[in-house]
Amino acid sequence: MQKFKFKDLLPALILALICGICVFLLAGTYSITRSKIDEQEEASAQERKLTIFPDADSFEAVEIPEDMKKELTEKNILPDEVFTAKGKDGSVMGYIFVTSGFGYAGTIETTTGIGTDGKIVMVIATAASDTPKLGKEVEGRPFLDGFTGLSTGSEIVLNQDVAAVSGATISSRAATGCINRAREAYLLFVERGLIG
Repeated sequence: MQKFKFKDLLPALILALICGICVFLLAGTYSITRSKIDEQEEASAQERKLTIFPDADSFEAVEIPEDMKKELTEKNILPDEVFTAKGKDGSVMGYIFVTSGFGYAGTIETTTGIGTDGKIVMVIATAASDTPKLGKEVEGRPFLDGFTGLSTGSEIVLNQDVAAVSGATISSRAATGCINRAREAYLLFVERGLIG
């Protein structure tokens, strides 16, 4: 029987030490860059809102009461964020609903602008982690422009009200689902007097 020697354990200890140092360095890098990432995400979100309502002077977050959050969650239409777009004179120009869902291979986030007349002004979608040349095609204007001018009064049906992206039916369905959730949430917000 061979006697245990410390030198036999040494390679494992060195490897564990190297792994520990790498984890520490990665955690440090993440904490240093997190604020910059947050700033970039906030700037991108602001840019999307201004693209939809270019004449808006401000975007005020709409606070959702807890009881309504519960109802929206039960109906599976709770938006990630809601904003009121206001002009320089304080007049309401419309509303922004940010919703997300899972596409073919990743998350799809839609920023849906709805005018005070209840019609969709514009939709911007981001599918950063979806399949290039397929799922990411839902970010394109040809698909998203199909939603512009549609009423929030009834469900938007894929391939009836708006054409799916060829070869990206799952992601097209996911994006349409996000927009329908925004539409349904908008109607409930109006009904409850939170907006409009």
